[in-house]
Amino acid sequence: MEKCYGWMLLLWLTNFSGSVLGQTDTIADQKIQEVVVIAKLPPVEMKPGKMTYHVDATITQSQGSLFDVLSSLPGVILQSDGSVYLNGKTGANIMMDSKLTYLSGHDLVSFLKATPAGMIDKIDLISYPSTRYDASGNAGIIDIRTKKIMRKGMNLSLNGSYEQWRYGTGFGTASLNMRTNKFNFYLSYSYFQSRTRHKFIANRNIFPPSWQEQEAIRIEQDSYRFRRNCSNYYRVGVDYQISDKTIIGFSTNGNLWNDLELGDVSSLVASPKTEWKSPLRTLNNTHRSRNNFTAVLSLTHTFNPDGGTLDASADCLRYRFREDQLLHSKDTLRGIMNGSIHLYSGQANLVWPFSKTFTLRTGVKTTFVSIGNGADNNRLQGSLWNPAREISNDFKYDENINAAYTQLDVNLASFQIEAGLRMENTQIEGMQSGSSSQRDSTFKNQYLHLFPTLSLQYRLRNGNSFVLTYGKRIIRPNYRDLNPFIYIFDDYTYEQGNTMLQPELTDNVELAYIHKDLFRVGLQFSYTRDAIIKSYLDKGSYRVYVTPENLSSHLSVGTQISTSQLSITSFWDLNLSASFTYNRYRLPDNYQTDVNKRLTASTNLSNQFSLSKNWSVELSGFYNGKMAMGQAIISPLWQVNAGIQKKIWNGKGTIQLFARDVFHSNVSKISIQAPNLLGHIKEWQDNAVIGISVSYRLNRGLEVKESHRKNSINESKRINL
Repeated sequence: MEKCYGWMLLLWLTNFSGSVLGQTDTIADQKIQEVVVIAKLPPVEMKPGKMTYHVDATITQSQGSLFDVLSSLPGVILQSDGSVYLNGKTGANIMMDSKLTYLSGHDLVSFLKATPAGMIDKIDLISYPSTRYDASGNAGIIDIRTKKIMRKGMNLSLNGSYEQWRYGTGFGTASLNMRTNKFNFYLSYSYFQSRTRHKFIANRNIFPPSWQEQEAIRIEQDSYRFRRNCSNYYRVGVDYQISDKTIIGFSTNGNLWNDLELGDVSSLVASPKTEWKSPLRTLNNTHRSRNNFTAVLSLTHTFNPDGGTLDASADCLRYRFREDQLLHSKDTLRGIMNGSIHLYSGQANLVWPFSKTFTLRTGVKTTFVSIGNGADNNRLQGSLWNPAREISNDFKYDENINAAYTQLDVNLASFQIEAGLRMENTQIEGMQSGSSSQRDSTFKNQYLHLFPTLSLQYRLRNGNSFVLTYGKRIIRPNYRDLNPFIYIFDDYTYEQGNTMLQPELTDNVELAYIHKDLFRVGLQFSYTRDAIIKSYLDKGSYRVYVTPENLSSHLSVGTQISTSQLSITSFWDLNLSASFTYNRYRLPDNYQTDVNKRLTASTNLSNQFSLSKNWSVELSGFYNGKMAMGQAIISPLWQVNAGIQKKIWNGKGTIQLFARDVFHSNVSKISIQAPNLLGHIKEWQDNAVIGISVSYRLNRGLEVKESHRKNSINESKRINL
């Protein structure tokens, strides 16, 4: 059915182009031609502390989902559990339009896979954020900018794509914008539907304290998970210019998301004195629904022509979810998990230039979060469903973060200095209702941290420069990591939060050389205290509990080289990125080894061939070497992508054919070491696809500059029920 929908959408777009889109514009073409800039959009822009990737400048990155786009960027690694790595370090925060996403874990992955790449304009990889940004995220920030049409008049953009391998996936997006001198209205909608299959094989050896291999208990698991997803996303907003100096804006966005997952896990167990037991089969039927809504009210005021500005915003986020699970195994369990999140945020930022040399930036922000969720599980006994109170609970969590910052910018002839200090005070309180196996528990915590930042840029002649940056960052435990509730994947795999988690603090330093925004080489160093990682603990009955815990330290040292738009020939452009990163995690004393360390090599290559004015071809790929991550070692993986594009409808439309993971090589392999456990996991997902995409743009009007708006609900990244 999804395949039929995808082809119907593409056929509709083609017919629409001939009947309506192909009609003569009522506004004379000459007016539009006066403002057309004939320039090729660079795929990569290099700036101090930031790399910007333009999605539409490449064929393979502009197709598929946002998850596919991020996975193809240099230095970015996304795992199926929602872990995000940037430049070899974990803990990167993902933002959309300067708003941190409200999901993490599997929910974040599902959201990224349900967001079409056609809605994305560019992606900023910010390794060293300024004090204006929240201090959360020790690896930096991935800021995803959605498309905004800045042309006066009425503007319409349509895109439909379909991709196929074992199953089909379809995307459809539409954007409408109407702008006058003082008024701007914008509307976007996207629809996503897919079917995917997920397979993994897990082998575990559980050892006695003596670590004698002949006494180990072996568990082998084969798992298949089939998912059917459907998502509707919308964004509506309006901006109004009250005067020449003041603009107010209001916007809302939301996402309605449903997915059905059917899981089948087969488990074999063998002890030292017995052969393999009969397979234990676990069937898991899960239906999830999410409904989130965000509203933002903003104001921007310009005091003088020299750039003095004040912007303020008030944000509101409401999120609801429900998960119905039916698990068949030795025990048959039926569970309902539901919850809600309310988040309110307010902030104000002032930029005041004293002169051409000195500029002051200062601001304040406050955020309130209230979370409540519950799990009601029942066990089938005979023909009756009886409460399973030992795995049922209610969890409530409240958090308040108050922040203030000041930054001074000094711009001299050859030097540019940015020095800032941010203060954040955090107050949290959590409460879990008791069960037959756990008593009521309440925990509170309060802490205040200072986060200094410093950027020194020395400009040489001909546009070259040296940049030295320093920043202190924090990662607070996300809300699911603090929830002591036990989530059951199968008979041998449980997941549980840890109320004793402490935030991790990181110091980052980088020295970089930039050559004319075409070449960049950097040396990086970071040191993290109380690093949060996933730990795998055996608590008897062959069961492994996946729970977060703090390690003593994490050290990361590396170098990165990047190039942009290297013209090999008149028709061949090359973009190259390579890095070497050394990671060392110091493990607790009860582990067999006290250090997990690895030197990791990574590279990303993109070739663009311009065959003619309307035809272009692209070949790209990446390789990530073996990497240390907490208790785990991630094996190397690589991927090759290809695409071809033709401009149609007098340049107003494009049609693209693309293929991702051509050799089906993107397979995740992870080895895990715990105090008395060795595990190996191999995971396959539907990464290899071929697809087709059709786009059309109807622009009637004049180009205008984008207004300055940076409002965000930054705390929402860590929300994860």
